Amino acid sequence: MLEKRLVSLVAALVVLLGSNSSVFAAAGVTGGRMFSYNPNPVTSAMGDAGVALISGNATSSILNPASTIDTYRITGSINNSLIFNTIQYNFLGAQFPSSIGNFGISFMYTGFGNIDYLDNSGNFINIASSNDLGLILNYSIDLRETMPVEFMYGGLGVNLKLLRSNLADYSAETFVADIGGIFRFADFDNISLGVAYKNFGSKMKFIKESYDLPQILSVGAAYSEKDFFNLKVAVDYNSQIYSGNFFSVGASFSPIYFLDLRSGVKLAEKSLDTDFRMGFALEIQSVTIDYSYSPGQNIDGTHSVNLSCALGSFVSEKTAYDYYLKEYFRKAVNIYNRKDYIKAREAFGEILAVYPDHAASQKYLKKINEELSYVDAYNASLTSKYMSKANNALALGDVVKARRHYNKVLSMDPENLLAKSGIEKTEAYTSEVLKERNRDKNRKRIEYLWKRFKKFYKDGDLVNAKESLAFILDIDRENNAAKTEMTNVDNQLAKIASDKIAELYNKGRALFDKGKYEDSIRYFDAIVIASPSRADVRDLLALAKKNVENAVQYENDKKTTIAQGKVRDKLDKMYERALNYYDENNLDKAMVYFKKSKELADKYNFAEYSKSSREYMSKISKDLSDIYYKKGFEFYSKNKFEEAFKEYKLAKEYNPSNASAVTEYNKAADNIAQKYYEQGMSYYSRGDFTNAAVLLRKALVYRPDKMEVKRALEKMR
Repeated sequence: MLEKRLVSLVAALVVLLGSNSSVFAAAGVTGGRMFSYNPNPVTSAMGDAGVALISGNATSSILNPASTIDTYRITGSINNSLIFNTIQYNFLGAQFPSSIGNFGISFMYTGFGNIDYLDNSGNFINIASSNDLGLILNYSIDLRETMPVEFMYGGLGVNLKLLRSNLADYSAETFVADIGGIFRFADFDNISLGVAYKNFGSKMKFIKESYDLPQILSVGAAYSEKDFFNLKVAVDYNSQIYSGNFFSVGASFSPIYFLDLRSGVKLAEKSLDTDFRMGFALEIQSVTIDYSYSPGQNIDGTHSVNLSCALGSFVSEKTAYDYYLKEYFRKAVNIYNRKDYIKAREAFGEILAVYPDHAASQKYLKKINEELSYVDAYNASLTSKYMSKANNALALGDVVKARRHYNKVLSMDPENLLAKSGIEKTEAYTSEVLKERNRDKNRKRIEYLWKRFKKFYKDGDLVNAKESLAFILDIDRENNAAKTEMTNVDNQLAKIASDKIAELYNKGRALFDKGKYEDSIRYFDAIVIASPSRADVRDLLALAKKNVENAVQYENDKKTTIAQGKVRDKLDKMYERALNYYDENNLDKAMVYFKKSKELADKYNFAEYSKSSREYMSKISKDLSDIYYKKGFEFYSKNKFEEAFKEYKLAKEYNPSNASAVTEYNKAADNIAQKYYEQGMSYYSRGDFTNAAVLLRKALVYRPDKMEVKRALEKMR
């Protein structure tokens, strides 16, 4: 009687849950079907497609245990799913990256709500205490090739799951596992393939009845395009043993830097959910909120929410480097969208100081420079404050922030040794990452040269093998594989037998006699390594190198002579025009044309023209300095300080040794800066901070070191 009652309870749960294909699709399986549910809103919103996608989210390991291979920091996830407005699915998990792979631990709990059922005797039975519990241990490891360049080809993962299912007063336990893999290709690194086999292991047994868990074989492919709105497209096929099969396709893209939109279709044989799924994600620095919704057919749909947070330090410098690029670019774009172009320009400039090849930042900076009509002044704070922020940021691997604050210190104190040392540390920190990027950029060239080296080495042609390694080291000086093999080749060259040395000498001498000096050098080099006492070869090597230098110099002289013949007439006219302007006392234009004639003369080695133009330019500079000084003095005597400042500036630029011009320039700058400071403080006292800030920044244009202005701006922040 007891067994019949239990079987009836199981049947009731199957009737309640058994019609949804993504979680509960076929009859004959217990409430353990909840262990096939996908709690990850990222892939759930994409129609449950994504077995080939890589993610650092702990919930992603349920779809494919290999998906966590790219976890870069300790990451925690908490998830709640409300299924058909009745069933509560809760998930709590964390991922821990290490040098030997990524480890994860997760807990899941499913409550089935209040379910009243009549047993065979007609008595009411409440199975509100029915639930599923699970403990999941995850391990994943990436697959990388490090020689001749590093590339991640994907990874493998495994889940070990201890599961318990409670039906009213009865329970059953089982131990099952998942295995999975994700694979990428060097020539098509935006395409990935994935496979996972889940829930294989022991059966779940209630008293005498045993039930298989819903075993699932998933295969899929994904395409990612980070440079196009972070687009991701995934296609999966799932074969559910003891249940139905389904096909999924979904996509995700990011129209705004902090927002992802997702949608997908799931085509299942039996489902209470509609085919269409949708969701979104909000990402705020290290915190991500994911949401998905699956509408139901004549019943309430399924809502799933996941909160993830990354904590602690990064697993490597490269991941920290890429993460902070993404974060600072998002912040800079946000500032730009607020039309605060001064701060936006500073933000993009800081990014490009560390990531000089970041094309998106370059484009934004170009836009800002076109829109700005004046240059903002640099606002600084106390040196100790910036040094503290810089050191803390560097300790956390935030190179952009550290570099920014060290530079602020140097703007106030250019000789600050601690700040200079800090800048050197940031450069050393990024050096290794930049080397990796250079390897990635030249990967195909390095791989080709590596294969070339291997072929020559196998054939015993050590000279050409060494040349191939030298080419690799020209591209990547820190390539350890090439350096190791270069040492090996040099050692073998040093052990070459006398007959082999003779063969190398004959080849080198034949090339030398034919005038192919550059080719002969390789053979003479090899002989010198193998037999350092060969003075005759050393002499031939020196002579070959000298002939190569002479040939290069000859070609350069020949080109210069030809070029001189073409530009001489142009230079004569330019120089004559400069003299005419000088005789007419039109010194500004005379200076312009003497500069042009000097540049042309320097380029084509016309020494006399260059010397004469330089002498005239020196005399004109002094004359112009005196002229602009007199104009400045006239403006200053009329209290037209800004006009005077412009003239004194020109006088100082033309002749920096003009002491009177320098003195009056500083005096005018002090007067103008003080005027704007007083006007700005007048607006400040009336509460008009916008106009106050504009005027105070103008004061800093004339006197960047005026501390009272900096303090006023600091208070307004």
